[in-house]
Amino acid sequence: MLGLIYKDIRTNLKWLLLALSVVLIFNVIMFLSNFKTHDLDFIGMRGLYLLLYCSVFFTVGAFALNFIQTDERKKWGYYVVSLPNGIAKQIIAKYIFVAATLIVTFGLCYIQNYAVCLYNNEAVSISGVLMILTSVTLVFLSFELPCAVAFGSKNGAYVKAGIFVGLVLFAAIYLMFGDISFLGSEEEFTEEFFDTLGKLSKRSTGLKAFSASIPFYCISCFISTKLYIGGIERMEK
Repeated sequence: MLGLIYKDIRTNLKWLLLALSVVLIFNVIMFLSNFKTHDLDFIGMRGLYLLLYCSVFFTVGAFALNFIQTDERKKWGYYVVSLPNGIAKQIIAKYIFVAATLIVTFGLCYIQNYAVCLYNNEAVSISGVLMILTSVTLVFLSFELPCAVAFGSKNGAYVKAGIFVGLVLFAAIYLMFGDISFLGSEEEFTEEFFDTLGKLSKRSTGLKAFSASIPFYCISCFISTKLYIGGIERMEK
């Protein structure tokens, strides 16, 4: 198991460095924004930080398919199948590797937020929001990774894109023709949204969300082990 994780680190080193660079760049931007956004109100600052943090986790989550793609070789797949418990070890190692990248991302963002709180007394800790973003990314990957294992990273990306486009179209159609009176006015919606965001900033809420995402990720890992053999036949090389 440790050997497979070490192999993933070596074969995905360039992607890891690229993902780390993206995270560091975003964190530097967020820290420097404290010097340039004094004219923004409290709600505006929270909106800016939420947008940047979402971009960080979305970008790192997108690298998961690249981590899968490095092992898409038929010879490697059949070699894994020939090993005792090879499929389980291969999939679990890959899931641990992907989860570890998210944990490192959370850690770097947490350090950045802590530094901001030391610099700016008006800033608040949003460790709960960071945990929730980590949890949401894990849940999305719980659906994405089995698709990549079963259909390949390229076809898995198409499946993910199809689902995403379908959800966006559904939301757009509902917003145009559905009943949205429950959202209230624009000011009421904005105020309610950021009140909810303030509640989500609590660490206890983030821990609950993270605990709830773990079963999804574990079930996804189990499903991927069952789909691996079929996915070997769909590998291009």
